[in-house]
Amino acid sequence: MLRLLVRFQSIVDKIPEEVLDRLPDDIRQQLEDGVIDKIPQDVVDKLPEGLRDSLPTDLIEAASANPLFAVIGVLALIGFGYGVFKSAMKAVVFFAAVAAIAWFFFLK
Repeated sequence: MLRLLVRFQSIVDKIPEEVLDRLPDDIRQQLEDGVIDKIPQDVVDKLPEGLRDSLPTDLIEAASANPLFAVIGVLALIGFGYGVFKSAMKAVVFFAAVAAIAWFFFLK
């Protein structure tokens, strides 16, 4: 527990004081409590340009930090599209069979 506390304390210590003063209170508190270990990208975007440059890059949470999530998202979308297409084809075949049977009985 002490090692964890020291780890999160060192994260807050890495942030320059002028940047720490400009962070929203909830983000600062979450960093101090150890709830988050990186500053969200949208919060960093609201900081002035000079302060953004003084932040260590390993403390900024970016969406592109892990490209594996993008690959998984693309595969999920492809799988979803395939599933919808496959279900639609099953429905087409079923209703074509029903129509053929109904037409057969209609002509008798």
